[in-house]
Order: sequence, then structure tokens, then C-alpha cells
Amino acid sequence: MSIIKSALSQIAHGHPLVTEFKNQVITLKPLPLPSNNIVLVDYTLEGHDDQYEVKFNGPLDVDLSALFRYLTTMNDPTGSKSFPKYEDVIDALNVIMGHSPRGNSEIASIGRSRFFPIDEPTLRTERQGLGWNEAIRGYFQSARPATGRLLLNANVSHGVFRPAGPAINLFTQAALYNMHTLHKNMSELRARVTYLGDKGETKRVLVKIIQGLASPYTAKGKVAKPPKVKRLGATATEVEFYLTGPTGSTGLAPNRYYTVAEYFQRRYGKSVNPNLPVINIGTSQRPVYMPAEAVEIIPGQPLQRKLNARETPTLITFACRSPVANATSITTFGRKCLQLDNNEKLSEFGVEIEKDLLTINERELKNPDIQYKNQKEANPSEGSWNMIGVKVLKPGAKIDRWTFVHVDPEPRDKDTVTRIMNGEFTKVLTDMGIPIAETPMHPQGLVVNTRAAHPVDAVRHAFTEIRRASGGKGAQFVFVILAQNDPDVYAAVKSLGDTEFGIHTTCMVRKNFTKGRPMDQYFANVGLKINLKMGGNNHQLKNDIAIIREGKTMVVGYDVTHPPPGSNSPSLVGLVASVDKELSQWPAAAWAQDGRVEMLGEKLRENFGERLVLWQKNNQQRLPENIIIFRDGVSEGQFQQVLDKELPLIREACAKKYPANSAQPKITVVVSVKRHQTRFYPTDPKHMTKSRNVATGTVVDRGVTQARIWDFFLVAHAALQGTARPAHYTVLLDEVFRANLGQGAAAANGIQELTHEMCYMFGRATKAVSICPPAYYADIVCTRQRAYMTDLFSDTSDTASVGGASSTSRAGYGKDISVEVHRDLRNSMYYI
Repeated sequence: MSIIKSALSQIAHGHPLVTEFKNQVITLKPLPLPSNNIVLVDYTLEGHDDQYEVKFNGPLDVDLSALFRYLTTMNDPTGSKSFPKYEDVIDALNVIMGHSPRGNSEIASIGRSRFFPIDEPTLRTERQGLGWNEAIRGYFQSARPATGRLLLNANVSHGVFRPAGPAINLFTQAALYNMHTLHKNMSELRARVTYLGDKGETKRVLVKIIQGLASPYTAKGKVAKPPKVKRLGATATEVEFYLTGPTGSTGLAPNRYYTVAEYFQRRYGKSVNPNLPVINIGTSQRPVYMPAEAVEIIPGQPLQRKLNARETPTLITFACRSPVANATSITTFGRKCLQLDNNEKLSEFGVEIEKDLLTINERELKNPDIQYKNQKEANPSEGSWNMIGVKVLKPGAKIDRWTFVHVDPEPRDKDTVTRIMNGEFTKVLTDMGIPIAETPMHPQGLVVNTRAAHPVDAVRHAFTEIRRASGGKGAQFVFVILAQNDPDVYAAVKSLGDTEFGIHTTCMVRKNFTKGRPMDQYFANVGLKINLKMGGNNHQLKNDIAIIREGKTMVVGYDVTHPPPGSNSPSLVGLVASVDKELSQWPAAAWAQDGRVEMLGEKLRENFGERLVLWQKNNQQRLPENIIIFRDGVSEGQFQQVLDKELPLIREACAKKYPANSAQPKITVVVSVKRHQTRFYPTDPKHMTKSRNVATGTVVDRGVTQARIWDFFLVAHAALQGTARPAHYTVLLDEVFRANLGQGAAAANGIQELTHEMCYMFGRATKAVSICPPAYYADIVCTRQRAYMTDLFSDTSDTASVGGASSTSRAGYGKDISVEVHRDLRNSMYYI
């Protein structure tokens, strides 16, 4: 940033300009550049003077007036149907908006749009619970086009940052008994390091990268006289380094070892704390040790790793605030952080941001009534209902062979679990109408000891014993009682059950059995999953969804999840499709493709064709006349690619399955997105939930949308805490609704009502969900795949994966190691 700032200061000469300090400069007129477009910058880095060349390319003209003409008329004069429109102009506006906060040393900028005030103590958490890191409340901003106007989309954002401040203060607060954790937390931090002169005065301050704490393994065998370090995290009196001459008049003898404390005392007349670790600001091969007093960690460095299970609740608690609190924060602290007021740069570019949040109109869709067996009804309130006194609508296949497994049990708890599994558990399921044998195959259960064996080996041994005891038939269902939420054991259970043994599995945590209170509600929730896995239907809407009731429409959902940046792991695809008009069963297909590739390839055609075959088998050999597709997770810039790359593969799959002389199905493609920053805050108490969010069923399709883009926001669910996040749906193609309901409002209302009512059809819950089930199920399928490949996805675990040959290939491993769901489960909702 400093080099770019220096280059721009040389050529600005009163020209208004803004930048994101990386590769873009926005100006109102061309810059007076040298003939070769290169500006030379003298810069000192880590004590070394150097000269840098900053080369400017362009300029490229950005026509703001063209964007405003489009927003006024909503007509693209080029005739292009691509989306989004005028990306280059919006990008330039975002550079203008972000220039001031990004150039402020008291604000940390993350990515292109997130800004965090690092000098505001009221907007941060304590470090307890976040592994010595801290959460900071910041703000997101992005320019968004809407019909007739340009909007600034602003929202509260939360980030986790690494520790900052004088190292001596941080060490005083830290748990110095755990040096391994402290060493890891210090590694790769940028810090200002103070170098002293002969009289102990500050000579210079340089920015360095911390290697970590002193380690006895550092530089071993690399240099002739390596440092002597007694232990990891050794103090200034426990680390010795070899000093070569000459030493001048410092009073230090050459060619001998000195401790860090001794060196600072004799060289600079400075005493250092003998109880605090020294810090390595060199490398592991060539360490340079500095006392904590000389090191100050630069604030605003984001945590790059994923939070673990112990840390996540701390961030959730900090981030969870009422809608009113967030709305107030945006218009007060947010405006200050984003520097929206009295901003000279914004004024130079003619940008002004209104003081208040935008007020828009919404409408509310009616909560549909729910129906169970024998036409018993449940009436949702704020998107939620209960199952008291009702049975599932349609039971799945009877579970004749089932058993349960204790993982690392405690003797007393084991007896409690055994008693409940042989009594209350089956009673609750039977009362729900789920057919299950009263007695398990192993009345005492089986025991898995993961302390003595790897989780995969321990679980495989138990599953093998289950198969042997049943004469090779195996169990239909195995219930695994975990000692705690253990991702490694969970992954082993799902991977082995789904891919190797063909057994349905459900994991439960032991603490739920030992609370000493009835487990009816807990087992009822488990029962919903069980019935879906066995092919059942838990509930339906009292009034059938209009376009679905005729049994001629298949609904599809698919999603792609990606590995973390820098990983060579594959991206994972999940595809689900309905097989009946009840929308109860959603068999899945899953596969992998090249990492971080969003658009689907040839396997989409093959697997989509298999979904059509399943529909045909369940519908008297008829193929669907309509196909409604919910494509999850693509960005606006990829919308056209969905139509250009994925839709042709889907049409090819249909062409192969439909008779040559018959009509091809009508297709509607809708993109569903949850990861966006638009939020709505109610203004009327009559139209808000108990948590003070907008009412369930709220639809917004005006004010923040574009007339030429068929999109809408829907809040189908009730957020129990925090601010409800609406789902954003964009219709990329419609051949179904307009053909059945006509043009205009009828088609728009039809797709909104379908999407809303489907949110009440998520089979494992008694509440409306925030995203429509096809997209939700597809995301779950992707997540389940990660459990099969834990060696590739470190956020799951590092357990070795298991499975047989299939189509889920692993990128970057030199050979095709893959996973396929067992044939006995393939056409079921095994993933739920």
C-alpha cells in the first residue's frame, strides 16, 4: 500500500483519484504519467533501501451516464441479455466508496467490501473463547443497481482477527503453560520490531514476520554454531546465540555464546523480563531472537483458519444481535467506519449517501396449514408447529433389523442408554407411526472403543460384527451413541455405513440420554430423519401446491461446495430431485469435479438422466412435463454461464430419455442464494415476529430489485435470534409458470408461492426453513460427501477415508481414489 500511495502522490498534482491500493486507480481525467507509464518509488523495506517500478496501464473509460440511463429506462441499448449489467461501472463505484476506509490505518479492510474499526473497543470481544484471537464488529458495503436508482448495500459484518498490541502485554494475558498453542498463535504475524542504538535509544522500527517462539529444533545442523534453546518458548535467559566479532566498544567479547538477556543488558543497558518467551523474527534456519519488549504486533490481521467447534459459539454469541441493534449500528457506527459523511473523496466524485435506511414495500404470504396421517392438521405460527398427538403421513419400510452402538461409553451412562434404547426410544417411534421391531438385534448394544483403535477401524469392526451376527444380512439401521460431538467418529460412521456396508445410520450424543428428563421431543426429531431414510413421508400441505398437484412436475436442486483456498481437493456436487407429487422423497446423486470450479460438466448430463429414470419408475413410466430447477449458490456474474453451460447438458439429458416424437419438458431455472448482505428491518410492530424480525412469508420484489431482472427476496422462516437473512431467488429461465399461469403478475406470484410453500416441506423439521428444500437437500448431500473424504477436507478431520470405486474422483492425487454410495442406499434419502 505504501509504495502505491507514494507513486500516486508523485503524479496526482491535484487530480482527484481513488484506489483500492492494489491494481486499480479511478480518476476524473487522465493522469499526467511519464511517457513510459512507469513511476519510480524509493522505498525502505526491513532496513534495505530499494527502488520500485510502478507501471500504469490504460486508461479505460467508465461511462457512469450509461449506467444511470439504464437504471432510468431499464433498457440496455446494446440489446445484451447478459447479467449483471455495467459491472465495470459498479466496480469503479465500489473503489470510490472503499477508498477512504481502506486508506485509514485505524480500519482493517478484508477483501473488497468489508471494513473493521480496530481502534473501537466497544465493537470487539474479549479473547476468551476464541483461542487468543478476537472478534470485531465491522461493516460491509457494496453499490447495487435498482430500478430508477443506485443503492448502497450496507450490513453489519463480523470478523475474527489475530492478537495485536505489545507482545509483552499479550504474553502477560496468555497461558504461558501451553507453549505449543502460543507458538502456533504467534506464527506468521506481522509485527513492528524496535531496534536500539548504542545508547539504548530507538534507532529504527521495522516490520517483520514472526516465525514463532524459540524452539530447540531451530537451525539444528544448518549452521556451525547453532543457538542453544532449552525448550519451546524459552525465555531471554534460556536462549543463547553465538556472537562473532568484531564487537567494537560494546563490552561484549567475540566468538562466544550469550543469552538474549545478557546481550541486551551489556549491549544496550536494557533489562528484559526473564520470565517471558523470546520471539523469533528470523527464519527456522536463521533465527533472530528478540525480547517481547521489542515487538508490537500490528492490528487488523484476519484469522485465516476456520474456527473449531469450541470457538464457534463465542463468535455466534457476539454476532447474534436484534434487528433493531443492527439497523441502529449501520446508521451510526457503520457510517463512521465506512466514512460516508464529510468525505472529501466522495464529494470530489459527486457521491452522496442518504442518512436513513431505504423504506420499501413488502407483502406477506400466508403460512400454509400442515397435514399428518388421518388428515390431522397443524397450524403453523411464525413458521413453526408441533407434532403433538399426530402420526407421520406415510410410514417408510418397517425396520425389522436394527441395533445400537456405544462409542467410548462410561459404565453408568451405558446402562442408561441401554435402558432407553430398549424402551422409550421404540415407544416414541411407534407412537409416531414409524414401524420398528421392539427388540434390537443386540439388546445391550455393541461397544466401539476409539481410544484403543482408529475410529475407522473401530467402527468397521462393529459393523462387521453386526453383519456376521445377522447371517450376512446386516442391519437395516444402526444408531450410534457418540460420547460427544466427534467429527472423526461421525465421519467414520457415515462413510462406512453409506459406502461400504449399505446401512442407514443415525448418530446421537450421549448427553441427551443422561439429562434425566423425557426424551419424547428429541426422539421425535430423530424419528423424522428415520422415516425419510426408510422411504416415508412425514407431512404434507393441507392444500396441494398448485403446479405440483397434477403429478407432472419434477423439482430439482443442485449445489457445488468448494475446498478452502490453496487446497488441491475437488469441488463436490450434490443433485437431488423429487420423485412424486408429494415432494416427500428426494434421492440424490453426488460426484466431484476439479477444485474451485463452479460450473458443472459432463457428469451433470449423466446424473440428471438418472433422476428422470427414477421419476419414471415412480410415476407409471411417465416422464415429467415440467421441470423446476433450483440452482444453489452461483454469483450474479455466473448466471449467464448456468444458461450457456449447464442448461444445454440438462436438455441433452432430457433428449436422450424422452421419445423422439414427444414434446420435451418445459424447464424453469431459479438461482437461490443465501450468502448475500441484504437485510430487512420491520417498521410496524404488527408485521414483526417475537424476535422483532420481519414476519414469516415476507416477500420483497420491488425497491431493491431491477425491473428487467426477475428476482425476489423471501423470508420464509422465523429467526429465533439475530437478524433474519432472506433468501434471494433469481429466475434465469421460465418455460413453466408463464405457460401455466400466464404472463405478468400471475407467473411471478406463482413461483413465489411455490417457493414459500416448499419451505414448509423440509422433511426433517417442524418449521419452515430459510431456503427451499431442493437447494437445502443438495447442500446437505455435498456436506455428506466431505465425510467420505476427510483426508482431503481438513475442516472435517484428518481421518483416512473409506469406500469403493466410483465416480467421485479426488483432484491432485495422481490416481482416481473415489467414493460411491452403496447400492442398497443409492435411491434413498441416506444423507438426511
